[in-house]
Amino acid sequence: MTRAAAILLVGLPLLARAQSPPAQPGLSGIGARADSATSAVITWTTDQAADAEVDYGLSTAYGGSASAIGPPAESHSVVLSGLAAGALYHYRVKSRNAGGLLSVSGDFTFTAVVPPPLAPAPAVAAPLVLIMNPPQGAFVSGVVTISANATSGAGVAAVQFLLDGLDLAPPLASAPYTFSWNTAFVADGGHGLAAVARDAAGRAATSPIVPVTVDNTPPAISEVSAAAVSASGAVILWKTNERSNSQVEYGPTPAYGQSTPLNASLVVNRGVPLTGLAPDTLYYYRVKSRDAAGLLSVSGDNILTTTGASGGVSAAAGAAATQGDSAAKAPQKTLTPALADGINDRAVFGPEAREVSIVDLHGRRVFHETSAGPAIVWNCRDGSGSVVPSGVYIASIVTRDSRRLYQSFTVAK
Repeated sequence: MTRAAAILLVGLPLLARAQSPPAQPGLSGIGARADSATSAVITWTTDQAADAEVDYGLSTAYGGSASAIGPPAESHSVVLSGLAAGALYHYRVKSRNAGGLLSVSGDFTFTAVVPPPLAPAPAVAAPLVLIMNPPQGAFVSGVVTISANATSGAGVAAVQFLLDGLDLAPPLASAPYTFSWNTAFVADGGHGLAAVARDAAGRAATSPIVPVTVDNTPPAISEVSAAAVSASGAVILWKTNERSNSQVEYGPTPAYGQSTPLNASLVVNRGVPLTGLAPDTLYYYRVKSRDAAGLLSVSGDNILTTTGASGGVSAAAGAAATQGDSAAKAPQKTLTPALADGINDRAVFGPEAREVSIVDLHGRRVFHETSAGPAIVWNCRDGSGSVVPSGVYIASIVTRDSRRLYQSFTVAK
C-alpha cells in the first residue's frame, strides 16, 4: 500500500471503514433424496430468508431447472421430476435473498432410482391422487380451500384429506374434491397435507405430502420509539416477534395523512426514516407490520416533536431559551382533580406563556386561552366545564417571544 493510500484510509470515518458489504445467503446441508425412478428431492438450508432453485442435468452443463413455490425461507426443498431411471445426475443449488444477492453451490451428483422389475400390468389403472391447492411451502391463515385431483381405471370411490397423517374431513364420494379447511383449529407452525384416493376395486393411493405453514397470529409490535429527531426528520424504530414488512403513518393530527413507502423486506427489527417534516411541530405516528401470511398489526398512537429550525445557538442564547421555557411551562406534570385535596388540581403556566392550547391524544382540543396577564391556568376541564377523562394531554405553548413549546400532562381521576 502506498503512503498516500494509507493516509486516505486513515482519513476515512470509522463507520465507513467498519461497514461491510451485504452478505450473500450461506448455503449448507445440501443433499439429494431419490424418491422414485423419475423424481428426486433436493434439500438445503440458508442462514437467511431466500428463494430456492436447482439446476440439474446429465452433465455439468445441466440444462434443466426447478424452483420452490412460496415465500423466501431458510429451509428449502425442491422436487425434480421427469428423471431417467438409474441415470447419474449433476445438480447445484441457488438461493437469492430479498436484497437480490445470489449464492450458487458447487456441483453435486445423485443417481436416479432403478425401478424393480415390472409386475404384470393390472387390468385397470391404479388410483392416482395429487393435492392441487395449497401449493408446497405456502403460508396459510383463516379458511383455506384444499383441492385434489384423483383418477382410477376402476373409478374413484372416495377421496380422504389428511393433516399430519390424520383424517382432516369426511371422505368425498365425488368430484370436485375440495374442502374448506379452517386453520384456526390447529397450532401455528409447519403441517403436512395429503390425500388418499380409494377406487371401486378396493385399491388406495396416497398423494405426496404438501408442507404448509399455518400462521393465524398477527405479528406482535413492541418498542416503538422515535430516534434521531431533527428539525426536518426522524427515524421510527420498532420490533416484531416474527418476520414482517414495515410502514409508518404520520401527520400533524391523529388522522395522519401521510405514510412512508411500504418496505416489503420481512424483518424483526427495523428503522423507518421520516423526512420533510416541519420544524418545531408535534407529529402523530403509528407503525404497521404485515407477516408472510398477510396478517396485519397496527400500533397505537405515538407522538414526537421536531426540533427548532435553528441548529446552533450561542451558550448565552441557549441558557436564555432554557430559562424562558421554564418561565412558560407549568411545573405540574400529573394532575389529580378528582382527589379534591387542593393539590395538583390544575396546571399553572408561567408568565412567559402568551397562548396555551391543550389537546388529547386524538387531536381534540379541550382548552385554549390567550392572556396578557401573569399566568394561564387550566383546571382540567373542557369547554363545557366538565373534568376531562383520565389520560395523556399535550399542551402547545406560544411564548411571549413567539416560540412554540410542547408539554405533556397526565390527568388521573
